[in-house]
Amino acid sequence: MTSLRISVTDECNLNCFYCHREGCPASQLLMSPQEIGQIAELAAKLGMKKIKLTGGEPLMRKDIVEIVAEIAKAPVEEISLTTNGTLLSQYAKELARAGLKRVNISLDTLKPEKFLRITGSDMLDEVLRGVESAVNAGLNPVKLNMVVLSGINDDEIEDMISFASKHGAILQLIELLLPEGDKGLSCYYRDLADIERNMQSRAIAFENRKLMHARKKYILPEGAVEIVRPMHNTEFCMHCTRLRVTADGRLKPCLMRNDNLVDLLPHIRASDTLAAQKDFLNAISKREPFFKGERKPRA
Repeated sequence: MTSLRISVTDECNLNCFYCHREGCPASQLLMSPQEIGQIAELAAKLGMKKIKLTGGEPLMRKDIVEIVAEIAKAPVEEISLTTNGTLLSQYAKELARAGLKRVNISLDTLKPEKFLRITGSDMLDEVLRGVESAVNAGLNPVKLNMVVLSGINDDEIEDMISFASKHGAILQLIELLLPEGDKGLSCYYRDLADIERNMQSRAIAFENRKLMHARKKYILPEGAVEIVRPMHNTEFCMHCTRLRVTADGRLKPCLMRNDNLVDLLPHIRASDTLAAQKDFLNAISKREPFFKGERKPRA
């Protein structure tokens, strides 16, 4: 375990039709900045050196700067945040001063009509301002997360590479994660195999990021592109080094499962450090590859 993803809220101001909300069950209970800081401290003692804040949309928390500042007190190497970018222009500088190192910004399209279709909102301009604000605040490298959707945005990949390069950002092309039961999303699924072959043929350098689900990073003359392929990919689970915390303070060993959560928050609130450490070890022991058995890696 090298990294911890902490969901700080279930709330979001967008409604992306494919969103899995970190696989977290909804809850009205939220952790305080101090409790989140304590969790980061414990994680660091167990060897987790990277903390990523997620949601929902983490910038919906009015105390998000305080949360980052509390985590920054722990001996972690990196604090990052994943965001839809709509509120980022308001917070980028403050977050950088508080200790945030970098951001992942969800940006699936550069076209307003497609943005509205995907997110249910017309806030594309706000996201684009957020990208510029993050770069100007020194939250680098900025990563742009593009979920590739068949028939919607899979014709925009070259435009997205150019946009990312212009801003000194890294483009992450992400395979749509299909939930159990499909939920009507399979028609948007786009296998990234041919896109990855194209990136590979154009790359002037290549990196296999073993500590990041063995994802592939291609350095093109135009800029850097990472390929994230979770579906039917045993390597994705095999090289997972993450543990998650839900917004209500439960340790979550796997994105795709909610039947093995470990309730950490009561021990944090009781200042029972030993019991909280045991919660972490219990959650780590419950880690099990989701894609296994009859599930085979995609060619």
